[in-house]
Order: sequence, then C-alpha cells, then structure tokens
Amino acid sequence: MKQIVLRAYPQGAPRAEDFAVETLAIPEPSAGEVLLKTYWLSLDPLIRFALDEQRLTGRAQVRPGEVVYGGAVSRVEASNAAGWTVGDWVEGRIGWREYAAIDPQLVPLRKLDCQAAPPSAALGLLGMPGQTAHACMIEIGRVKAGETVVISAAAGAVGSIAGQIGKILGARVIGIAGGEAKCRAVEALGFDACVDYKSPDFPQKLKAHCDGGIDVYIENVGGPVTDAVLPLLKYQARMPVCGFIAYYGIGLEGPGPDRLPGFMRTIMSKGLEVRGFGGALTAGPEALEDLAGWYREGRIKLTEAVVEGLEQAPAAFAGIFSGNSHVGKLVVRVADDQ
Repeated sequence: MKQIVLRAYPQGAPRAEDFAVETLAIPEPSAGEVLLKTYWLSLDPLIRFALDEQRLTGRAQVRPGEVVYGGAVSRVEASNAAGWTVGDWVEGRIGWREYAAIDPQLVPLRKLDCQAAPPSAALGLLGMPGQTAHACMIEIGRVKAGETVVISAAAGAVGSIAGQIGKILGARVIGIAGGEAKCRAVEALGFDACVDYKSPDFPQKLKAHCDGGIDVYIENVGGPVTDAVLPLLKYQARMPVCGFIAYYGIGLEGPGPDRLPGFMRTIMSKGLEVRGFGGALTAGPEALEDLAGWYREGRIKLTEAVVEGLEQAPAAFAGIFSGNSHVGKLVVRVADDQ
C-alpha cells in the first residue's frame, strides 16, 4: 500500500515538495479493529492548520514522517470489531493512505448509505462542507427570503453549497470567485450573479450588484475581498466566518498595515454580528438530513472536482493555495468504487 506523509512543515503556502509518498505492507487489523480500504480522499483547506510546527488552531497536528491528516470514504475489508461488517461503506478521518487498520472506538466512523448518493458525497455535500454551508445560511446567518447574501470563495466546497441553500431559502445570492470561468460555473448553480475578484474594478462591480446593501456575508477568504465587502454591509448584518484562506499559513501576525482598527469600527458602527464556528459541530446530523432531502428532490446539486490517484494529492492540495480552476468539493479518487 501507499501513504502520504509530511516531509517538512510548510513555510507559508504548502508545496508538493512538503510531502512524500511511502510504500509499506497492508496492515493486519488487531482485536477491536477494522481494515479499511480508501476509495475517496478529501482535500480540505483546513488541513493546513494541522501542518503548523506550532499548533495554533484545532486539535490535530501532523509532524514530519506522520501520515497526513484528512477525511476519507472507505470500505470495510476485514473486521474484528462488533457492529462492523465486511462491505460496509464508512466516512472518517483516517488520513492520506490506501489502507488503514482502525479502532472505531478511537477514530469515529460514519456508516454510509450509498444508495442515497454516491460515496464521495459524504466528503462534500453530505459531509462537513455541507454541514458548514447549512450552518452559514441557517443557524448562524439566519438568512430570510428577500435578503441579499454575498458568499466569498463561492466556487469552493462550502460556498457552492451555501449559495444553493440561499436560493432554496428565497434569498438573492451573489458569489465572489476568481476568474470568469469559475464565475460562470457558480451562476450555473443558480446564483443570481458572481463577481470576479481578479477584475481590476472588482469593488465597483460588487457594489453594482449590491446597491441595496448586504444582509449576510459568508466569509471564506479575508484580505482585499473582505475589504470590498465591509462598506456594503447593512446595519446589523450577519457575518458567519467559516474560513479565511488568504491568511492560512501566516500565523497570528501578518504583514502591515494594521487594518484591525477599521474592522473594529465597522463592527461597532454597523452593529455587525461576526461569528466563527465549526460547521459539523454547529449544524449536526439534522443538516445532513436537510441536505439529503434537497438532493433527492433535485433542489441542490452535487458538484465535485476529481483528482485521479493518491500520488496526486500533494500537488492538488498545494494548488488550493496557489490558484486553481476547481469548482465544488475537491476529492481524490484513490480506487474505483464501481
């Protein structure tokens, strides 16, 4: 079997060279363990937090030589654990590897119904990104019909789902994405419009689409994108913060100038409600029930960008931070699930 390990702590944005491919024997499950074969691997930007030499965010930390942390969809190949049967499809954070011997008492696994949706959906629409998007729009954003919602990183796993939920709720949804091709793909999902942040007149174009102001801003990016949004927020606007990819890898202090005074002024003067959260913990299983129902009814689309082969995971992961053409949830097909 093969697995991907961390070769060196990334300095800033991850590079493919920060990872290494190892070959080793397929493990034998001990008492209480199951042997899992990986079919789909999730490439989540938040994995970057686990790769810092000094842990700043989250509980997971990967050290050089260790298997990279991450979620996967797998099938039980052998079982020495009660309640788990050969052939069961499961989702869990088992890491970037083709096989794993796991104790389900120590590593939580979720059984999947592969008749309801493709197995890979458990990593996106029917997984953590879907739960995060649900929390953005419903629990935290409290989006109402007729409101204007702006979503940064609208072509990403969370943003693309959040926008579709916004349309189900009756809101006017404006996406922000990088490049005309991404913007057209976002609009094809039902967004009312999408603005290219790479455009030299991006702030003006965004303002033209939001001339009545913004009720809810789904924050996934930070940086100049957020700078353009803040002046357009209405009084008592809501700002769910589920990502800030412009700053991943920077640490606790970025380069100047200090923009915090202006942000604090905006929070106070506009009565801005800012709330960070963990989507899966906030939305819970009820969100997955909603999402599965909307998927069955054809009201929400499963959008994925597929990378072929475990060896391609490092380069694909690094590409998240250096500009890419992916739309929807980024997954790696490790093995054919047919």
